[in-house]
Amino acid sequence: QKCEMTWISCQERESPEHHRVKMRTRELTVALLLCICMRNSGASRSLSLGGGGVQVPTWDVNHELACKLPTSGLVDDASCSVEAVEGANTQQLYAILQELTNTSYFRLMQINMEGKCKFWGDAPEKKCNKTLPPVDGDSEEVQGGAGPKKKKSCDLDLTGGGKVKTPPVNRPPSGMLGGFQPPTAPVVKTITPEEQNLLNTQKVCNDPTLADYWLDMCRTIPTNSSDYINLQLNPERWTGYNGSRVWDALYVENCFSKPFDEMCYEERVLYRMLSGMHSSINIHISEKFYPPSKKRDSWESNPERFMRHFGANPERLKNMHFAFVVMLRALKRASPYLYNYPFSVGDPLEDRQTMHLVQRLLDSHILASCSTVFEAFDEQLMFTDSTRDTSSMTLLKTQFKGVFQNISGVMDCISCQKCRLHGKIQLLGLGAALKILLLPEQLISSSVTRPELVALFNTIFKFSSAIRSVPRLTEQYFAHQRSYRSSHLIDDTSSPPSP
Repeated sequence: QKCEMTWISCQERESPEHHRVKMRTRELTVALLLCICMRNSGASRSLSLGGGGVQVPTWDVNHELACKLPTSGLVDDASCSVEAVEGANTQQLYAILQELTNTSYFRLMQINMEGKCKFWGDAPEKKCNKTLPPVDGDSEEVQGGAGPKKKKSCDLDLTGGGKVKTPPVNRPPSGMLGGFQPPTAPVVKTITPEEQNLLNTQKVCNDPTLADYWLDMCRTIPTNSSDYINLQLNPERWTGYNGSRVWDALYVENCFSKPFDEMCYEERVLYRMLSGMHSSINIHISEKFYPPSKKRDSWESNPERFMRHFGANPERLKNMHFAFVVMLRALKRASPYLYNYPFSVGDPLEDRQTMHLVQRLLDSHILASCSTVFEAFDEQLMFTDSTRDTSSMTLLKTQFKGVFQNISGVMDCISCQKCRLHGKIQLLGLGAALKILLLPEQLISSSVTRPELVALFNTIFKFSSAIRSVPRLTEQYFAHQRSYRSSHLIDDTSSPPSP
């Protein structure tokens, strides 16, 4: 408030007859004072000076911490460093994952998007913005689909296109992970209501003492949809949707708001995975924030938004690294079964290509060279505390699975369809990783479903992409800062940058 009052009083004292040079001198002086005041007061504003469109950066950033981005040092609750994760991701993993998730098998996803919110009763969430809000004079909506009709920013793109082939919908044969095989004749898709109920009913595992307790880990994320969604046509980016209510529910209502040192190891694992997912989502939104318009040919980033989220909270990025290594550990544990898994969509050439890419990812050379990452998380530390008796350990398992399933159920309360899609996919991917890690090894081959595999690989790639974006967004932020300092407060001929 003191800073703001200083700015107003300066306006009142300034005479309109003053020379233009004095105006620029005043702008520079006030801008520098504001930057210092904002840094000390923690305010978060962006001011336009002199009517000339000059923007003074006054974002709420802890500059000492911001200078440390990207993060470094050990990843908490894992035996590797941030540098090791980023090195393995940049040098080996990202390129393979990018190519892999573009194959038909991994870009086509079955997931039920019609679930009803069970948590907020008669007070549903506000609908997301029908269109993206104007930015810097732009009022165009985001384009989607193949036709000229404009799409709402939250709508899913359900069009076809490219070389998309619909995978066969016949029941998977018995065998390793239930692979799909091409149909030999057209399939009659009609089923009775009774048969549909049977398909919708999943086995519920209520006895934590049994080996198969984790089989239904993902049952609150139903994948009993007959339709496939092309994930390449529905990328993760900004939609204008405000998900703060959902995130509050995920953290507070599931007891993640208590002090970190009061959490047991299992609670920390689940919290870090959820926080890591939150970070990945925010990075993807910051990476593709400003939509194409008359002034922009493609989506552009918002590094200031990125820094507001992470500049003072670099531990959030470490949580993303933690969740990434947990999923990689699950991939390594399932590698004996995935190495020869029939990733089939009915096209022999593409099927071989997909299998080859998976085998490259799981190749002994990759696993060996990136062993510090693939083996950084030790699932055997979970639910093995010798100081706990049997009853308390049973209760801990029940609570762990219950909290994860509650979190998964909240996804049906998201009104934005694209946001709901990506939330469900990432939670299904994290759930599949936990399922693989917690089940006895001999049960993995018969219990992991195709949608869980698709979600797991896509979620790993989302995290891989987010980790890769951190240095770029950080550099863009400081480049903007340098640009403001060197040009827009001194050089009168320059124009403000596009947002």
